This record gives sequence, C-alpha cells and structure tokens, in this order.
Amino acid sequence: MTNVIDFITRREQKEFSKLKRSVEGSYYKAEELQRLVNEQQLQVKDHTLFLGFLLYLQERDIDALTIFKDSFSMPRYKFEHQYNMKWWSVAQLGFTFLAILKDNEPEEYERFFDNVE
Repeated sequence: MTNVIDFITRREQKEFSKLKRSVEGSYYKAEELQRLVNEQQLQVKDHTLFLGFLLYLQERDIDALTIFKDSFSMPRYKFEHQYNMKWWSVAQLGFTFLAILKDNEPEEYERFFDNVE
C-alpha cells in the first residue's frame, strides 16, 4: 500500500503550480484576477489561515484591503521590501480574500477592481 498515490495532494499541488505560474512575475489585470478567483475552490483550511492572517495584520495596524490590493498591483520585489512579507503567500491569501468577498459582498468585490487596472 505504500505505492498508492495520494490523489488529493497531487491535485492540490498541480492546482497550486498552475496558479503560481499564472500570476508570478506579472502585474494583474482585473479580468485575469476575476478568472483566477472564479477557478479557486476554497477549503476550511483556507478560511482558517486567512482569519489568522487578518489577526496578524490587525496586530500590526496594517489594512487588509490595502495589502491585498498592493499584492496584486506592486512588483514582487517592491511588495516584499515594503511589507517584509513573502509576496506569494500574501497573493494566495488575496485570492481567498477575493473569493470570500465575492460570495458575501458582491458590490465590494466589484469595487476592489476599480484600482487594480
């Protein structure tokens, strides 16, 4: 049984690699972001990690909306220098943020993209 492939883990790794290749090293356009958000399938662990990150931001007086917008509009090196955080980690949490926002606050979701062109 040690040769049995963990299909769920393998699928998650493939989805993660695809997402990272789609966004790494590029500036986002609203249409591309919305397409990626629509493809995202949230899991309980995504929500838990997201809530923990929100608490972290609150403790450091960092506005969540601002950091997520910056993760989608700043070059990677500039973002990491300004926030002293890994760009890719925040970008992933940004997709979770957008997926939750889309489901719960559609008007805010649409407004998010006003400054991400």
